[in-house]
Formats: sequence, C-alpha cells, structure tokens
Amino acid sequence: MSSFTAADTARLVAAFDSSGIHRIGTPGDFASGEFLAAEAAAAGGTVARMPVAVNRTLVDEAFLECEGLRIDGLPMFDSPPTSANGVAGTLVANEGAGAIGYLDLPPNSASIKHMRFEKLRRASTHAALVVATRVTGESLAPINAQYYDQPFGPPVLLVAGANHESLGAWTQRAASARLTCVHRREAVESYNVEAVVSGDGKGPALYVVTPRTGWWESTAERAGGLVAWIAAVAAAAELKSASKLRCDVRTYATCGHELGHLGLSALLERETAIAGSDKPVLHLGANLGCASNPALFLRAADPAQSTLMRDLLVSEGYPAGNIRVESIDVVSGEGRDLTEHGARVLSMAGANAHFHAASDRWPGNVSAANTAAIARAVARWVALSAGR
Repeated sequence: MSSFTAADTARLVAAFDSSGIHRIGTPGDFASGEFLAAEAAAAGGTVARMPVAVNRTLVDEAFLECEGLRIDGLPMFDSPPTSANGVAGTLVANEGAGAIGYLDLPPNSASIKHMRFEKLRRASTHAALVVATRVTGESLAPINAQYYDQPFGPPVLLVAGANHESLGAWTQRAASARLTCVHRREAVESYNVEAVVSGDGKGPALYVVTPRTGWWESTAERAGGLVAWIAAVAAAAELKSASKLRCDVRTYATCGHELGHLGLSALLERETAIAGSDKPVLHLGANLGCASNPALFLRAADPAQSTLMRDLLVSEGYPAGNIRVESIDVVSGEGRDLTEHGARVLSMAGANAHFHAASDRWPGNVSAANTAAIARAVARWVALSAGR
C-alpha cells in the first residue's frame, strides 16, 4: 500500500466522503472513525481508539429576522446563546452604534488563536453579531470554535455569504432586526484513532498526526491527510516485515478539529514524548490534494525537513510549481498547537476554494493523482525517518 495509486486514493476518498457529515459527535464521525480504524489495521497497524469527551452543541434556533425576512444559520460554537427571545435592535456595520453588528469574513478567520476575529469579539460592544461567511459558492462555511471550552463575547450567528448584499443594505439604513441563537450542550464521547507499528525500540518514536473531523463532509479538507496517514502506517508495516523498522511509528487521526482541536489536546496530555523529541513530528494538515487549489505549503522547525519533503513530493509527481516552503512561524491548525507544545514539527497543508463549505466533496474537489503523490512522498519520508 505504500505505492499508492490514484485508484487507491479514489477508493479511500470516496469511502470517506460517503460516510456522512464528519462533525464531532455525529453519526458520520463514528462511521468515518470505524472506516479509518479498519483501513489502518489492514495496512498493518495495531489500532486503538482513544476516548475523547466532548459536550456536543445542539442547536434549537439560529436565525436573523429583518424586514419580514428570515435568514437561518449556525451559532459560532464558542459564543454564548441568546435567550429564547433573542436580541432585538438596530442592525449596523460592525463597530457602529447598534445592538447587532454585521461583518463578513472568510471561514479560516479562526484557524489559530488570537486572530483578528477573536480580538474583535472580545472588544465588541454589540449585544450580538451576525457574520456572513465568504467562500466560493457563497454557502454557509462555519468558522472553527477555537475556544469551545471557554465560550466568550456576544452571541454570534454565522450565515451564508449569499446573504451579504441584503445584510449590507439593511445596515446602510440601520434596519430593525432580531437575532436568535438558542443552543445547548450534550455530553458525548468521540475518539482519536491510534495506529502503531512497533519497531526495535532502540530510539524515540516517530509521530504522524492528522485531524479527521470537520463541519460537513469536509472531503478535500480532511481526506488527503487521512490517505497520507494510512500510507504512513503501511510504510512502517512494510519496514517491520522486512526487519528494517528501527523505532516505533505512532500515528493518530484526531477528532474535534473544528472545536478547538479537542482530540489533539487529549493526545498531547497522554503522549508526553511528542514534546522534546529530536525526531520531527509530521503534521498532515488540511486540503492536501485539493483540486480547486493545488497550492501545498511546507513548514518545518528544521528547514532541511521541508527541503526533503519537497524533493520527495516532486519525485512522486506533485507539481513543483505548486509547492511553497514557508517558515514554521506561520504554521496554523494543529501544527501550531504541536509547535507551541514543544514538538519539532514538519507540517504539510494546502488551500481550498470550498474550505468549510458543504460543496467540499468528492469527486469534484479532490485530485486523486496529487493526493496519491502526497501519500507516496509521505510513505518514503517514513521509510527514511524510521528505517535502516
């Protein structure tokens, strides 16, 4: 399996896509988790499920009413609810003088903590905010809830970008509006999928980490990293069968990416060896092999690791002109968490015109050929990093 083909990739991506919406605590979370566990076991890993507790958000009402029209949406999952009566008052542009502030934002506005949107919410004097999410197709593309365990600021309603013209017109005339976001939480349990291939134990383990959940099917966002994750397991198993695996290879597909990286936080509490190891920790981030935007970003604590991965990608057929090597200082998502935790990270991440949108689906938004090239490069990187 470490010699991944486009057909191998197509089978895996189609199966992931068909397992449903992958939001944590939903049926699609568990269906995709079981699919990944089975694939990792078939690839040669010893598989376990690491429990992760989560208070899942249940939405009762989430809408804005203005001038006889109703716009439905989703709450920002790390903002507080309104009362059943909602927040009524003047709708104005954000930072204007009115009860409900409006702005539009891209869906990656909270990819890491302390971004502008967080600061805006913490400083807001509005009683509530409505945000139109701007993405290709102008659908509802939720913004990640980085402070899911510490909700803050005014209630926030996220609505589809297609509503931005109406919302802008209403703010121009300071229309009267009502915003209602009634939601509550329910205790459930999800899990990280762990797949380990044991080596001879003579050196520190090699870690590979990728998220597995998202707002919708999130196919291009998540599937490329998951295919490469399976390829990493397969590569380690092949080394082991040839008596060439010199260290444990420990791989994790973590849950709760969209809710402050809950699964990664649980992993870092348990796997303390991730911090301080001399070995690079491979972070397989979002949008690997995305068809709508083939840009691929490499960021590493050790620049030589970025160079190595770039050479492997090009040799496996990934278009060289789309690979960009950047500083580890700009790493985002789980890569940022790992770096701040003390890990020596090698991060791979892409771009996506349908990021966080329901239109991020197979087959339209995934390049099977580019995803397969990434998987083969990752398999070779594992062989070089853990083999002898």
